[in-house]
Amino acid sequence: MRNTTAWVWTGVGVIAAVVVVFAIAMVQEETDPGGVNSNQLANKTTAPLYITTMTHMEGIFGDDVRENVFTRHVTDIRWAMDLFDEYGAKLTIESEGPFAKANTKWGVPILQEVIDRGHGVGTHCDYGYSPNGGANPTTEELTAYAKTVKGLVDALVGAENNLGNSGCTGEADWVVAAAKAGFKFKSGITGIAYLSMPESARAAGWTDEYIREEGYHEGIPPAFEENIYPLPLKDAKDLVPDDDALIVVMGGELGELSSLAEGRSSCFPSCVFKSDDVQKVIDAIKEADRIRDRSRVAHLNMHIPVKLFTKNNEALFRELLSAIKAYADGGTVVWETQLGAYQGYVEWNK
Repeated sequence: MRNTTAWVWTGVGVIAAVVVVFAIAMVQEETDPGGVNSNQLANKTTAPLYITTMTHMEGIFGDDVRENVFTRHVTDIRWAMDLFDEYGAKLTIESEGPFAKANTKWGVPILQEVIDRGHGVGTHCDYGYSPNGGANPTTEELTAYAKTVKGLVDALVGAENNLGNSGCTGEADWVVAAAKAGFKFKSGITGIAYLSMPESARAAGWTDEYIREEGYHEGIPPAFEENIYPLPLKDAKDLVPDDDALIVVMGGELGELSSLAEGRSSCFPSCVFKSDDVQKVIDAIKEADRIRDRSRVAHLNMHIPVKLFTKNNEALFRELLSAIKAYADGGTVVWETQLGAYQGYVEWNK
Protein backbone atom coordinates (compact mmCIF):
# COMPACT_ATOMS: atom_id res chain seq x y z
CA MET A 1 0.00 0.00 0.00
CA ARG A 2 2.83 2.36 0.89
CA ASN A 3 4.42 1.67 -2.54
CA THR A 4 1.17 2.51 -4.30
CA THR A 5 0.84 5.74 -2.35
CA ALA A 6 4.41 6.69 -3.16
CA TRP A 7 3.85 6.21 -6.86
CA VAL A 8 0.69 8.32 -6.69
CA TRP A 9 2.52 11.16 -4.96
CA THR A 10 5.40 10.85 -7.44
CA GLY A 11 2.96 11.20 -10.31
CA VAL A 12 1.35 14.22 -8.73
CA GLY A 13 4.81 15.80 -8.30
CA VAL A 14 5.72 15.25 -11.94
CA ILE A 15 2.45 16.78 -13.13
CA ALA A 16 2.94 19.75 -10.83
CA ALA A 17 6.46 20.28 -12.12
CA VAL A 18 5.25 20.20 -15.72
CA VAL A 19 2.54 22.73 -14.92
CA VAL A 20 5.04 25.05 -13.26
CA VAL A 21 7.49 24.85 -16.17
CA PHE A 22 4.68 25.49 -18.65
CA ALA A 23 3.46 28.46 -16.62
CA ILE A 24 6.95 29.95 -16.46
CA ALA A 25 7.35 29.54 -20.20
CA MET A 26 4.03 31.28 -20.79
CA VAL A 27 4.99 34.17 -18.54
CA GLN A 28 8.34 34.54 -20.30
CA GLU A 29 6.68 34.55 -23.69
CA GLU A 30 4.23 37.22 -22.55
CA THR A 31 6.88 39.41 -20.94
CA ASP A 32 9.61 39.11 -23.59
CA PRO A 33 9.61 42.32 -25.66
CA GLY A 34 8.50 41.32 -29.15
CA GLY A 35 7.70 37.76 -28.11
CA VAL A 36 10.79 36.14 -29.68
CA ASN A 37 12.98 34.26 -27.24
CA SER A 38 16.63 33.28 -27.37
CA ASN A 39 15.83 29.59 -27.91
CA GLN A 40 14.22 30.46 -31.23
CA LEU A 41 17.39 32.24 -32.30
CA ALA A 42 19.59 29.35 -31.15
CA ASN A 43 17.45 26.83 -32.99
CA LYS A 44 17.40 28.95 -36.17
CA THR A 45 13.61 29.10 -36.24
CA THR A 46 13.79 32.89 -36.35
CA ALA A 47 16.50 34.91 -38.08
CA PRO A 48 18.30 37.42 -35.85
CA LEU A 49 17.45 41.11 -35.73
CA TYR A 50 20.88 42.62 -35.14
CA ILE A 51 21.47 46.02 -33.60
CA THR A 52 24.82 47.74 -34.11
CA THR A 53 26.51 51.11 -33.81
CA MET A 54 29.13 53.00 -35.77
CA THR A 55 31.37 55.82 -34.59
CA HIS A 56 33.32 57.65 -37.28
CA MET A 57 36.79 58.87 -36.41
CA GLU A 58 36.72 61.53 -39.10
CA GLY A 59 39.77 62.74 -40.96
CA ILE A 60 38.90 66.34 -40.18
CA PHE A 61 39.56 65.73 -36.47
CA GLY A 62 43.32 65.81 -37.11
CA ASP A 63 44.23 63.13 -34.55
CA ASP A 64 47.57 62.57 -36.23
CA VAL A 65 48.68 66.18 -35.86
CA ARG A 66 47.09 67.12 -32.52
CA GLU A 67 48.02 64.77 -29.71
CA ASN A 68 45.61 66.42 -27.28
CA VAL A 69 42.70 65.69 -29.64
CA PHE A 70 43.76 62.06 -29.99
CA THR A 71 44.19 61.69 -26.22
CA ARG A 72 40.70 63.04 -25.63
CA HIS A 73 39.26 60.64 -28.21
CA VAL A 74 41.03 57.69 -26.56
CA THR A 75 39.56 58.70 -23.21
CA ASP A 76 36.08 59.06 -24.71
CA ILE A 77 36.21 55.69 -26.47
CA ARG A 78 37.38 53.93 -23.31
CA TRP A 79 34.61 55.59 -21.34
CA ALA A 80 32.06 54.41 -23.91
CA MET A 81 33.41 50.84 -23.89
CA ASP A 82 33.19 50.72 -20.08
CA LEU A 83 29.58 51.87 -20.20
CA PHE A 84 28.50 49.64 -23.09
CA ASP A 85 30.15 46.63 -21.44
CA GLU A 86 27.82 46.99 -18.45
CA TYR A 87 24.85 46.29 -20.72
CA GLY A 88 26.37 43.69 -23.04
CA ALA A 89 26.27 46.26 -25.85
CA LYS A 90 28.73 46.59 -28.73
CA LEU A 91 30.52 49.51 -30.31
CA THR A 92 32.13 49.67 -33.74
CA ILE A 93 34.80 52.33 -34.24
CA GLU A 94 35.35 53.16 -37.92
CA SER A 95 38.61 54.97 -38.62
CA GLU A 96 39.72 57.36 -41.32
CA GLY A 97 43.43 57.59 -42.12
CA PRO A 98 44.48 60.27 -39.62
CA PHE A 99 43.08 58.44 -36.57
CA ALA A 100 44.72 55.19 -37.66
CA LYS A 101 48.05 56.99 -38.10
CA ALA A 102 47.66 58.57 -34.66
CA ASN A 103 47.53 55.12 -33.03
CA THR A 104 51.14 54.60 -34.10
CA LYS A 105 52.39 58.17 -33.93
CA TRP A 106 51.30 58.74 -30.33
CA GLY A 107 51.98 55.17 -29.20
CA VAL A 108 48.45 54.26 -28.08
CA PRO A 109 47.02 51.29 -30.06
CA ILE A 110 43.42 52.09 -29.15
CA LEU A 111 41.94 50.28 -32.18
CA GLN A 112 43.56 47.01 -31.12
CA GLU A 113 42.31 47.67 -27.60
CA VAL A 114 38.79 48.01 -29.02
CA ILE A 115 39.14 44.57 -30.63
CA ASP A 116 40.67 43.03 -27.49
CA ARG A 117 37.71 44.21 -25.45
CA GLY A 118 35.19 42.56 -27.76
CA HIS A 119 34.06 45.59 -29.71
CA GLY A 120 34.48 46.19 -33.44
CA VAL A 121 36.64 48.16 -35.86
CA GLY A 122 36.03 49.24 -39.42
CA THR A 123 37.19 51.77 -42.00
CA HIS A 124 35.58 55.13 -42.70
CA CYS A 125 36.31 57.16 -45.85
CA ASP A 126 35.57 60.87 -46.16
CA TYR A 127 35.84 60.67 -49.93
CA GLY A 128 33.78 60.14 -53.05
CA TYR A 129 31.23 62.93 -52.94
CA SER A 130 31.41 66.55 -54.01
CA PRO A 131 28.50 68.37 -52.30
CA ASN A 132 28.54 71.27 -54.77
CA GLY A 133 28.41 69.18 -57.92
CA GLY A 134 32.10 69.49 -58.67
CA ALA A 135 34.45 66.82 -59.97
CA ASN A 136 33.90 63.37 -58.49
CA PRO A 137 36.43 60.52 -58.33
CA THR A 138 36.33 57.63 -60.75
CA THR A 139 35.76 54.09 -59.56
CA GLU A 140 39.49 53.45 -59.82
CA GLU A 141 40.31 56.52 -57.71
CA LEU A 142 37.70 55.55 -55.15
CA THR A 143 39.20 52.06 -55.00
CA ALA A 144 42.71 53.38 -54.48
CA TYR A 145 41.62 55.70 -51.67
CA ALA A 146 39.63 53.01 -49.86
CA LYS A 147 42.48 50.52 -50.20
CA THR A 148 44.96 53.00 -48.72
CA VAL A 149 42.84 53.73 -45.65
CA LYS A 150 42.02 50.05 -45.22
CA GLY A 151 45.72 49.26 -45.24
CA LEU A 152 46.34 51.71 -42.39
CA VAL A 153 43.64 50.08 -40.26
CA ASP A 154 44.64 46.53 -41.28
CA ALA A 155 48.15 47.20 -40.02
CA LEU A 156 46.74 47.95 -36.58
CA VAL A 157 44.10 45.22 -36.11
CA GLY A 158 44.59 42.70 -38.93
CA ALA A 159 42.64 42.50 -42.18
CA GLU A 160 40.36 39.81 -40.75
CA ASN A 161 39.02 42.31 -38.21
CA ASN A 162 38.53 45.10 -40.74
CA LEU A 163 36.11 43.93 -43.41
CA GLY A 164 33.56 46.76 -43.25
CA ASN A 165 33.57 50.25 -44.70
CA SER A 166 31.41 53.34 -44.43
CA GLY A 167 31.67 56.41 -46.65
CA CYS A 168 33.32 56.18 -50.08
CA THR A 169 30.07 56.50 -52.02
CA GLY A 170 28.96 58.97 -54.68
CA GLU A 171 28.76 58.94 -58.46
CA ALA A 172 31.42 56.24 -58.94
CA ASP A 173 30.63 52.53 -58.56
CA TRP A 174 31.15 52.35 -54.79
CA VAL A 175 30.23 48.64 -54.66
CA VAL A 176 32.98 47.62 -57.07
CA ALA A 177 35.41 50.01 -55.37
CA ALA A 178 34.72 48.54 -51.92
CA ALA A 179 35.16 44.98 -53.18
CA LYS A 180 38.41 45.76 -55.00
CA ALA A 181 39.74 47.48 -51.89
CA GLY A 182 39.19 44.27 -49.93
CA PHE A 183 35.95 44.98 -48.06
CA LYS A 184 33.13 42.46 -47.65
CA PHE A 185 30.35 44.77 -46.50
CA LYS A 186 29.34 48.42 -46.20
CA SER A 187 27.47 50.26 -43.48
CA GLY A 188 26.07 53.77 -43.28
CA ILE A 189 24.63 53.87 -46.79
CA THR A 190 22.90 57.24 -47.27
CA GLY A 191 21.39 59.31 -50.05
CA ILE A 192 24.84 60.05 -51.44
CA ALA A 193 25.00 56.43 -52.62
CA TYR A 194 21.99 57.04 -54.90
CA LEU A 195 24.14 59.35 -57.06
CA SER A 196 25.69 56.32 -58.80
CA MET A 197 22.23 55.22 -59.97
CA PRO A 198 19.81 56.55 -62.59
CA GLU A 199 16.77 58.25 -61.06
CA SER A 200 14.65 55.34 -62.28
CA ALA A 201 16.51 53.09 -59.83
CA ARG A 202 15.97 55.41 -56.85
CA ALA A 203 13.00 55.98 -54.59
CA ALA A 204 10.54 58.54 -55.96
CA GLY A 205 11.63 62.14 -55.51
CA TRP A 206 15.30 61.39 -54.92
CA THR A 207 16.69 63.68 -57.60
CA ASP A 208 20.31 64.81 -57.64
CA GLU A 209 19.14 68.20 -56.41
CA TYR A 210 17.20 66.75 -53.47
CA ILE A 211 20.12 64.53 -52.50
CA ARG A 212 22.68 67.34 -52.60
CA GLU A 213 20.50 69.83 -50.72
CA GLU A 214 18.68 67.65 -48.18
CA GLY A 215 18.78 63.86 -48.49
CA TYR A 216 22.55 63.33 -48.63
CA HIS A 217 22.73 61.97 -45.07
CA GLU A 218 19.41 60.06 -44.92
CA GLY A 219 19.46 56.26 -44.97
CA ILE A 220 18.43 54.47 -48.15
CA PRO A 221 16.27 52.87 -49.29
CA PRO A 222 14.05 55.34 -47.40
CA ALA A 223 11.17 52.89 -46.86
CA PHE A 224 11.79 51.36 -43.42
CA GLU A 225 10.37 47.97 -44.39
CA GLU A 226 12.96 47.72 -47.19
CA ASN A 227 15.89 49.29 -45.36
CA ILE A 228 16.12 46.76 -42.50
CA TYR A 229 17.38 43.86 -44.65
CA PRO A 230 21.00 43.40 -45.80
CA LEU A 231 21.43 43.72 -49.57
CA PRO A 232 23.97 41.65 -51.53
CA LEU A 233 25.10 43.76 -54.50
CA LYS A 234 27.39 43.27 -57.50
CA ASP A 235 27.44 46.95 -58.53
CA ALA A 236 26.06 50.36 -57.59
CA LYS A 237 23.52 50.60 -60.40
CA ASP A 238 20.54 49.86 -58.15
CA LEU A 239 19.56 48.44 -54.75
CA VAL A 240 18.13 45.18 -56.07
CA PRO A 241 19.73 42.07 -54.49
CA ASP A 242 22.15 40.21 -56.79
CA ASP A 243 23.00 36.51 -56.79
CA ASP A 244 26.61 37.17 -57.84
CA ALA A 245 27.18 39.88 -55.24
CA LEU A 246 30.58 41.40 -54.46
CA ILE A 247 29.66 42.96 -51.12
CA VAL A 248 26.72 43.18 -48.71
CA VAL A 249 25.12 46.50 -47.81
CA MET A 250 24.03 45.89 -44.23
CA GLY A 251 21.23 48.49 -44.21
CA GLY A 252 19.02 49.42 -41.29
CA GLU A 253 20.41 52.94 -40.97
CA LEU A 254 18.57 54.84 -38.25
CA GLY A 255 20.79 57.90 -38.60
CA GLU A 256 22.85 60.05 -36.27
CA LEU A 257 21.69 59.34 -32.72
CA SER A 258 21.32 62.94 -31.57
CA SER A 259 19.29 63.88 -34.66
CA LEU A 260 16.68 61.14 -34.70
CA ALA A 261 13.85 63.12 -33.12
CA GLU A 262 14.03 66.17 -35.38
CA GLY A 263 15.86 64.92 -38.45
CA ARG A 264 19.49 65.69 -39.17
CA SER A 265 18.78 68.29 -41.85
CA SER A 266 16.82 70.31 -39.27
CA CYS A 267 19.46 70.43 -36.54
CA PHE A 268 22.93 69.68 -37.98
CA PRO A 269 25.55 70.56 -36.84
CA SER A 270 24.03 71.41 -33.45
CA CYS A 271 21.84 68.35 -32.79
CA VAL A 272 21.34 67.68 -29.07
CA PHE A 273 21.06 64.15 -27.65
CA LYS A 274 17.85 63.76 -25.61
CA SER A 275 15.23 61.27 -24.45
CA ASP A 276 13.20 61.77 -27.64
CA ASP A 277 16.13 60.31 -29.59
CA VAL A 278 16.24 57.30 -27.29
CA GLN A 279 12.54 56.73 -27.88
CA LYS A 280 13.08 56.81 -31.64
CA VAL A 281 15.52 53.89 -31.35
CA ILE A 282 13.10 51.90 -29.23
CA ASP A 283 10.25 52.64 -31.62
CA ALA A 284 12.42 51.41 -34.51
CA ILE A 285 13.14 48.15 -32.68
CA LYS A 286 9.44 47.59 -32.03
CA GLU A 287 8.48 48.39 -35.61
CA ALA A 288 11.23 46.25 -37.15
CA ASP A 289 10.22 43.31 -34.98
CA ARG A 290 6.55 43.79 -35.88
CA ILE A 291 6.94 43.93 -39.66
CA ARG A 292 9.98 41.82 -40.42
CA ASP A 293 10.14 38.55 -42.29
CA ARG A 294 11.46 36.21 -39.60
CA SER A 295 13.11 33.97 -42.16
CA ARG A 296 15.50 36.81 -43.09
CA VAL A 297 18.25 38.47 -41.09
CA ALA A 298 17.32 42.05 -40.25
CA HIS A 299 19.56 44.86 -39.04
CA LEU A 300 19.35 48.23 -37.30
CA ASN A 301 22.33 50.55 -37.02
CA MET A 302 22.82 53.89 -35.28
CA HIS A 303 25.57 56.40 -35.86
CA ILE A 304 26.98 57.64 -32.53
CA PRO A 305 29.43 60.52 -33.03
CA VAL A 306 32.41 60.36 -30.68
CA LYS A 307 31.49 63.78 -29.28
CA LEU A 308 28.48 62.19 -27.54
CA PHE A 309 30.72 59.97 -25.40
CA THR A 310 30.77 62.31 -22.41
CA LYS A 311 29.79 62.09 -18.76
CA ASN A 312 27.05 64.65 -19.44
CA ASN A 313 25.28 62.08 -21.62
CA GLU A 314 25.69 59.13 -19.26
CA ALA A 315 22.10 59.16 -18.00
CA LEU A 316 20.75 59.20 -21.57
CA PHE A 317 23.06 56.39 -22.65
CA ARG A 318 21.98 54.33 -19.66
CA GLU A 319 18.35 54.98 -20.59
CA LEU A 320 19.07 53.80 -24.14
CA LEU A 321 21.20 50.80 -23.21
CA SER A 322 18.90 49.52 -20.46
CA ALA A 323 15.90 49.73 -22.78
CA ILE A 324 17.71 47.82 -25.53
CA LYS A 325 18.97 45.28 -22.98
CA ALA A 326 15.37 44.34 -22.19
CA TYR A 327 14.83 43.49 -25.85
CA ALA A 328 18.16 41.68 -26.08
CA ASP A 329 17.42 39.64 -22.94
CA GLY A 330 14.03 38.75 -24.40
CA GLY A 331 15.57 37.60 -27.68
CA THR A 332 14.05 40.32 -29.87
CA VAL A 333 17.39 41.84 -30.83
CA VAL A 334 21.00 40.68 -30.79
CA TRP A 335 23.73 43.20 -29.96
CA GLU A 336 26.68 42.85 -32.34
CA THR A 337 29.60 44.63 -33.88
CA GLN A 338 29.27 45.55 -37.55
CA LEU A 339 31.55 42.63 -38.41
CA GLY A 340 29.63 40.26 -36.14
CA ALA A 341 26.32 41.19 -37.77
CA TYR A 342 27.79 40.62 -41.24
CA GLN A 343 29.19 37.25 -40.20
CA GLY A 344 25.84 36.33 -38.68
CA TYR A 345 24.12 37.23 -41.95
CA VAL A 346 26.53 35.06 -43.92
CA GLU A 347 26.12 32.16 -41.51
CA TRP A 348 22.33 32.34 -41.59
CA ASN A 349 22.26 32.34 -45.39
CA LYS A 350 24.39 29.23 -45.69
